[in-house]
Amino acid sequence: MEKTLEELVAIVQGTVIGDGKTLISGITSIEYLRTGYLAYLEDAKKLEELEKSPLAALIVPVEVKSSKKPLIQSQNPKLAWSILLGLYESAQSYPQTISQQAFIAKSAKIGKEVTVEPFAYIGEGAVIGNRSVIRSYAYVDQKTQIGEDTILHPHVMLYAKTQIGNRVTIHAGSVIGADGFGYVFDGKKQVKVPQVGNAVIEDDVEIGACVTIDRATIGSTKIGKGVKIDNLVQIAHNVEIGSHTCLSAQVGISGSSKIGNYVVMGGRAGLGDHCEIGDQAVLGAQTGVPSKKVIPPKQTWIGQPARPYEEMRKQISAQLRSYETQQLVGELKKRIEALEKELSDLRASKP
Repeated sequence: MEKTLEELVAIVQGTVIGDGKTLISGITSIEYLRTGYLAYLEDAKKLEELEKSPLAALIVPVEVKSSKKPLIQSQNPKLAWSILLGLYESAQSYPQTISQQAFIAKSAKIGKEVTVEPFAYIGEGAVIGNRSVIRSYAYVDQKTQIGEDTILHPHVMLYAKTQIGNRVTIHAGSVIGADGFGYVFDGKKQVKVPQVGNAVIEDDVEIGACVTIDRATIGSTKIGKGVKIDNLVQIAHNVEIGSHTCLSAQVGISGSSKIGNYVVMGGRAGLGDHCEIGDQAVLGAQTGVPSKKVIPPKQTWIGQPARPYEEMRKQISAQLRSYETQQLVGELKKRIEALEKELSDLRASKP
């Protein structure tokens, strides 16, 4: 597929600088330069280097005013690039048919134009919305509800009473609605607390591969609208996550914690139970938040245990200078001892 720069700029609402008739064969990145393709640039310092490349054109920030190559000026170059990448590399299509090799319970309700691949399982009382896709070996337990335009990739498992919204994507191997980790010690053994709630995933959520989201003990574990969850994330029972929050790989969230809207958690960050994370807060990679800790909105915290970024940065800086500090303290100690000896000798020499 080829389109002109003028056609593309109309889609991303940018501004063309140079020849708008330039043909674009595809979308790439500045790490994979290809003849006739379009890439985006955020660092204007690299423009001169890329002008010598085989790229047909570039998407650039608005502060870039001219170039030897045709340009699309954009307020958000990466966003414009992402939109055009989706245009050239369309999503996988599905046949909207139901395989005879799938198991579908008689009481299940299947919407229009649904795809169910071979060996998928759909249990009693399950509801599948229009145009949704249940891929091979996905398991949809009884009384589970799935909205429209949702995709379950192979080996996804939805336990009973799970609720999935519209336009949700769940990648291979993820388990939604398994029992929460709840036990009470009776003096001799651990007694299981029945996990009788469910898990609720709202609209436009994307869940990576091998993610586990536990059902609530009572009530619901809730994942808000537009949340994006990376691979290998663990979300425990009764957790509530606000809209458009992003969780990176290997994040772990303990039971009954509440995470606000637009929060970002870096890889391997972890929360103890009953934590509260305010809207738009940022937790750096490997940040450890103790149980019942409250982190205010719009703050960045890092470290173990988690502390505000500026405070922790000073502590880390001091740690990096610990050897030099130790050497200096040793030298000062010797000088003080020498001065004390000199003073003692001076006092002893006086009549």
